[in-house]
Formats: sequence, C-alpha cells, structure tokens
Amino acid sequence: MIINHNITALNTHSKLSSASAAQSKSMEKLASGLRINRAGDDAAGLAISEKMRAQVRGLDQASRNAQDGISLIQTAEGALNETHDILQRVRELADQSANGTITNDDRKAIQDEVKQLKEEVDRIGNTTEFNTQKLLNGALKSAGATVGSDSTIGSNVLNQTAAKLTGATNFSAVDASGVSLAAKDKIKVDNVEIEVDWDKGLTDAEKTLFKGDYSTTAMTDSQKSDIKDAIGRVLNDAISAHNAANGTSVAPVKVYEAGGKLVLESGSNGQTSKLDTTNATVLDTFADAATTTAAGQDQLAKAVTAEKLSFEVGGVKLQTAALTAAAANSDATTVATDIQTKMRAAIDTYNTGAGLSKGQEGFIDKDAVFVEAKGGHFTVSSSNGPVSFNESEGSSLVKDLGLTQAQTEASGNGGMTFQIGANKGQTITFGVNDMRSSALGIANVDVSSQSGASQSLTALDKAIKTVSSERGKLGAVQNRLEHTINNLKTSSENITAAESRIRDVDMAKEMMNQTKNSILAQAAQAMLAQANQQPQGVLQLLR
Repeated sequence: MIINHNITALNTHSKLSSASAAQSKSMEKLASGLRINRAGDDAAGLAISEKMRAQVRGLDQASRNAQDGISLIQTAEGALNETHDILQRVRELADQSANGTITNDDRKAIQDEVKQLKEEVDRIGNTTEFNTQKLLNGALKSAGATVGSDSTIGSNVLNQTAAKLTGATNFSAVDASGVSLAAKDKIKVDNVEIEVDWDKGLTDAEKTLFKGDYSTTAMTDSQKSDIKDAIGRVLNDAISAHNAANGTSVAPVKVYEAGGKLVLESGSNGQTSKLDTTNATVLDTFADAATTTAAGQDQLAKAVTAEKLSFEVGGVKLQTAALTAAAANSDATTVATDIQTKMRAAIDTYNTGAGLSKGQEGFIDKDAVFVEAKGGHFTVSSSNGPVSFNESEGSSLVKDLGLTQAQTEASGNGGMTFQIGANKGQTITFGVNDMRSSALGIANVDVSSQSGASQSLTALDKAIKTVSSERGKLGAVQNRLEHTINNLKTSSENITAAESRIRDVDMAKEMMNQTKNSILAQAAQAMLAQANQQPQGVLQLLR
C-alpha cells in the first residue's frame, strides 16, 4: 500500500475532467445552436462551411443585384413607353399634314407641335437615368462580350456634305418667258431618275410666275419665295410618287437661295449623295449653267505632320512611329487607317518586349483598337481600357488631330453588366441604344409641306420599329433576370441547407450527450471522494 500517489484518485480525476469538458462543450453547443463554434470543433467542416457561407451571401447579393437590374430596366422601358407615345403622335400629325385638305398655315402649326415633340424625345433621351447613370443617350449602347471599352473622340474631321446644285447666275434676273412647262423634266437624285411634271404640279398662278421675264425687272422677294416653294413642292411630290411606285427611299431635296443663286441640295449625304439636272429644262432655266458640288469624303480640317503620336491605353504609355503627313482637306479615312495601323504596331511592340501573350495579365489586344473618321470626329475605341493622347514637347500633332480635348465615353462594346452570381464571370451584359431623335432618324422630320409630311411617315415608322425593338430587348432581359432571381433563391436555399448540416447542432442529440456527460461528471465526483479516502487505511496499520 502506497500513499505518495493515489492512482485511483488520479484516474477518477482524469475521467471527471473529461466529463466536465465534454459537458462544457455540450452546453456551449446548446447555447449557440452551432456544432462548430471554433476551428478545433471540426477544422475541415469549418473550412467547408465558410466557403458555403460565402456562396450563400454572394447568391443573396446577386439576387438583390438582379432586382436592381430589373428596376433599371423598368426605368428605361418606362421612358421608352413615353417615347413610343410621342412617336405615335408625331406620326398622327404627319399623316394629318399629308392630307390635301390642310392649308400651309395649318401645316405650320402642326410643325410647331412636331418640333416640341422631337425636343421632348431628346429630353427623355438625355435625362433618363438610374442612380445617376444615363440610360438612353447611347452611353450603354451595343453591349458585347467585353465590358469597359472606351472611345476617345477628337474633332479634326469635316462632316460629309450633301450634294448641291447651284445656279451660275442670279436666278431672280432670268428670262423664263420661253420655257415650256409641258415638257417633263428628268432629274437624277442620288442616282435615281425622277420625272417631274411641272404642268400638272403647278397652279395656274405659279405657271404665270414660272414663265415671266425677269431680265429687265427683277423678281420681288415675294415672287422669289413663291418660285422656290413651288420648285421644292413639285420636286418632292415627284420624289414621293416615285418612292411609292417603285419602293425606293430617295430623300426629299431642299431648295433655297444662297448669294442670289438658286440651290438644290440632296436630302442625303455621303458618297451616294448626287444631283444631276442635265435633262431638266425648267430647272436649268432658273439655275442656269448650274455647277454641282458632289458629296465628298470626310476630310481633314487641318494638315497632319509626319510626327510620332504619344498615347496611353489601359494605363500603359506608348508611342507610334511617325504618321504619314497629310494636307488639309485630304481624306480623313486614310489618316484614320494610318493612325490605327501605327497604334496597333506600337501595342504589338510593347507586348513582345514585355513577353506578354494573349490571356496573360497586362496583355493589350491590338486588334481591339479601332480608329475611324466619321461624323466630324476621329473616334478611337478600345476594349483594353481608356485611351488618352499626350502632347509631346514641341509637337502640335495631337492638337492638329483635334485630340487635345478628347472626351472618353462608353463605346459600342460597353453596355450595362449585372453581376447575377456569387462568382467571377457570372454576369448578364446588355446594351441600350441611343434613343434620341437623331439616332431614331427623325431629327429632320418636317411636315410643313405635304410632300415632306408624306416622306416623314417612312422615317417615323422606322423610328417606332426601332423603339419597339429596344423595348422588346429590355423586356427579354427583364424576363431573364426574373428567372435568374428564382434560380438564385433555389441555389441559396439548398446551399444553406448543406451548410446547416455541417455547422448547426442537432439539439436533441446534443441534449442526450449533455445529460450523459452530466451524469458521468456527477458519478466521477462521487468516486473521486471515495478514492481520496483510500489512503486513510494506512492509519489502521499504525494503531
């Protein structure tokens, strides 16, 4: 018998400690409702659980993102509903103005309303926004696979002009007494031959004006105005009739006075804009020896020198080889191509020098850089990130190209991207095209004449179709987002259930464990008391 070590008591104490620790853990689990309160409870389970929690919270946020997306779409679609109503009203007014029972004064009043309605279309396009982001001004246009594209725009390009035919002499002093109105004129407008029947199109009073001798007594302002209006009306009525009969879409011509000379201007611009009055006797009378100014290419407003162009794309500063020199009024498209080629070459040199290949971080895609000359601007677009140009010391190249004050805007590869998943790349991207009057093709709608009103119907039908298409696209994206929300809720629910099985405690089972550990602890306490009394037996030997 030994007294220095009470092995029985030590063993009992160990069991008591284990039971007490187990009881404490059970009480902690029952109090928190969690099976895993710290990593030591289940290290692997904790790691899996936290990953699932991240997914659940991501899915819940994605669901809220999708709901925000629906709100944005409904904002845009609601604005387009008003645009639709406006276009329908403008078309109704154009149809009314095209009726022969309407007087010119009536048409002027109708045109005043049309003007206000077009301004409202522009106002809606310019001011409709969601969380300060413009929706209908083209900033979100043409969504593509790549998000975050930018365009840099400079203004050194002359807009393409419409073809013009200008008389060589003062038309208010012509002698038209010998002109035959019975002969039909043939005028080519944008390469389409239009037959003009003056005898049928003019009123008796206008015929008298057209056959006057103004070589000795010049036309009065009233006579000039009446002749110009009559020429414009008859020409455009003939164009409208030709379009209706042949399915063509020749734009109405404009007739006005410039420097005392009669000017006919095509309603279109670009390379197809042409006018030819070789076989037009009546027109040749009032526009004697007319000269034709054909529509030209986009041209440079200023000369471009053979210098290097410094630019920055995606935060990387680069420099091109020297551009090819170009004189003022030369083809801007050729210059744009030269800039694009040399910008791409500079990017290629950078990638090679940095040892970067497609797919690697920092790689700049040269094929995603485009340079165009159109609409009075150079447009430089890139999906690699914002593009900016730097003025080199002693060089005026950037300034001459009109890129000094260049603006950065969303380009055609931008659009709006919704994060509708818990992980990277789980997005929906869509675009909203420019819904202002110019983009819809109604900026120049003029119903102040019967022919113009008739011609406007086609443009308005196209505009209505464009808005309908845009609203349909928005509706389709909204439906996608609604289905996405349902799917996200299902995924979140199932992952939450899986995470709960790992993390949450089974209360009934844990109460069983707690009861067992409580009984074991109490029993161990009783046994420890008895074990501590065992050494007292030694005292019996000493008596």
